[in-house]
Amino acid sequence: MVLSQETMPGKVDCLVLGGGITGVGIARDAAMRGLAVLLVESDDFASGTSHLTSKVIHGGLRYLEHGHIRPVIEGIIERDRLLNQMAPNLIRPLKFVMPFEGHRFPKWLLTLCGLQLYGLLEWYHRGRTSGAMLGVRLQQDYPTMRPHPFAVSFWDAQTNDARLVMAALRTAQIEGATICNYTSISEARFENELWTLRLKRHQREWVVRTRVLINATGPWSPLTARLLGVEPMELTWVKGSHIVLRRPRAFGDDALIMRSVRDLRPLWAIPWHNRLIVGSTESRYTGDLRDIRATTTEIDDLFESFVRTFPGAGITRSDIRCAYAGVRPIIPQGRGSENSLSREHRIEVDSSRRLATILGGKLTTFRRMAEQTIDKVDRLLGRRPPRSALRGRLRRALLWPGLSAMEIRRLRANLTRVFGGSVRGADVIGHLVRHYGWDASLVLDEVARQPGLGDPLFEGMPYCLAELRYLCRTEKVNHLIDLVKRRTPIYFLVDNVGFESMPLVVKQVAPILGWNEERQADELSAVAAEFRADMQACADSDLPMSRQQPETVCA
Repeated sequence: MVLSQETMPGKVDCLVLGGGITGVGIARDAAMRGLAVLLVESDDFASGTSHLTSKVIHGGLRYLEHGHIRPVIEGIIERDRLLNQMAPNLIRPLKFVMPFEGHRFPKWLLTLCGLQLYGLLEWYHRGRTSGAMLGVRLQQDYPTMRPHPFAVSFWDAQTNDARLVMAALRTAQIEGATICNYTSISEARFENELWTLRLKRHQREWVVRTRVLINATGPWSPLTARLLGVEPMELTWVKGSHIVLRRPRAFGDDALIMRSVRDLRPLWAIPWHNRLIVGSTESRYTGDLRDIRATTTEIDDLFESFVRTFPGAGITRSDIRCAYAGVRPIIPQGRGSENSLSREHRIEVDSSRRLATILGGKLTTFRRMAEQTIDKVDRLLGRRPPRSALRGRLRRALLWPGLSAMEIRRLRANLTRVFGGSVRGADVIGHLVRHYGWDASLVLDEVARQPGLGDPLFEGMPYCLAELRYLCRTEKVNHLIDLVKRRTPIYFLVDNVGFESMPLVVKQVAPILGWNEERQADELSAVAAEFRADMQACADSDLPMSRQQPETVCA
C-alpha cells in the first residue's frame, strides 16, 4: 500500500526520522509498547549503510584486541537472539577461519586467549565450537588458500541486511506503526511541548505533531540536527568499501580472514550465495553522503589482498562483479586507527525539547539500541517501564513473517505439495517461504493463474516475476533500484545487474506502480547509471556502457 495524505496520522507519540536498521528497530520497539508511531525516511528504506554492510551478524572478535569487551558481550547476546529466536529464516551460522601468519597476528590471538574468551562469552554452540587447525588440515579444507602453518576458527552469522530491515519494518507495521519512505521535512518547530513537522511526499504536504522526536538518521544525524534547529552532535564518519567477486567452486562455505597488503588490516572473504564479498576497507570520510563509492585504491587493496591469500582461486580482475561502499557513524574516540574504533552506541536526550538522538552502533545490536532508546522515551513521557512479559517480547519475538524454523519447514512442505508443479528450476518455494512466510501462498496463487510468472528469471537464482510483483504491492517500492538492490539482492548476485531481463521486469511491475513508457525508460536508465557509478573505479571510463546493458569492464 502506498501511503496517501489521508492515511497519515495528524498526531503521534513518537516520530522516528530514519528508515535504516536503527530507526526501523526503534519503530518496532515503540509500536510493541503501544505508542503511536510514525517513521519517515527521506529516501528508500535501508538506502544508506544498512544495505551496504558485510552481511554479517557478529559479536566482534577483533574488538577484543583493542580492549572493547562490553561491545563484544552485547554483540554476542544480540547475535544469538537474532539467530536462534528472532530471525532464524534470515540468519544462518557462518564459520570463520583465521590463518596464522606469525608476527602479523596480535599476541593475544597467538595464545588463543582471545578466542577462548570469545567462546566463553557465547551462550550458544549447538555442536559449533571454536578451535584450531594445523597446516595439513588447512590445505585439505581450503585448497585455494596459500599454505599457512596454523589457523583458528570461530562462529558468527550471516544475513541479508536489507531484508532484515524490511522484516523489522513489517513487524513495526503489524504492531501499528505508520511508515513512509521518500518523505522529506520542509519545516520543523518545537513549541508547547510538541514538535510540529511539515512533511512532503510526492508533491503532497501535510502537518504532523509528535510528543517525542527521535533522530535515528545514522551518518546524517548532525545534518538532521541542523535541519531541526538544534546544536549538531559530533560524529566520525568511517567509510567501508567492498568488492563482490565471482565465487569459485573450490572456495567452500566458510568465511576466511586475511590481512591487507597495504596496512595488515584484517579483511573478510565471505561466501554469499554465488558471490564472495571481500572487505572492508576502513578510512575516515568527509565527502558527500549522497554519493559514496569505492575508489580505485580501495578496490586494488581488496583485490590484491585476496589474490595474495587465495592464489588457487583463479580470480582475475574480470571476476569483480560489483563494488560498493557505505559510511558508518562512529562516536568520536580520539586518536587511533579506524580499525580500532569501537562500534558502541550512545543515546542523547534533550528533555527540554523532547528530542532523542541515537549515535553509533552496528547492524547486530539494532534491537538493543532500540530498547534502550524507547526506555528513555518512556521516562520522557512519564510512562512506566515495560513489565517482564512485554520486555521478553521485545527481546525475543519473531520478526515478520513470524514463523519458527519448524513452521517454515512445514509450510514449505505443504506449499510444495500444492504448487510444486507450477514452478521450475531453483528452490523458488523454499525461498518464498523463508522470506515471506504465509504470504508465499499469495505469490504462488498468482503463479498458478499465470504459470510463466513462477519461472526463475536468472539461472541458479530463485527470483521470479511473481515475487517482484508481490514486493511492489506490499513493500512500498517506488523505483526499480528499490526492487533490485534492496527488496532483493539481484543487483549484487546477477552479472551486469541482470540487465538483459530488466525490461521484462519493468513491463510486469509498471501497471502496479503506475509507470508510463517514459517512466519505465527512466527507471532502466537509473539502474544502469547506479551500476556504472559503483563500477567506475574498476572500469575503463573510455569504454561507455550501453543504456540497455551496463557492461562490467575491469582493468
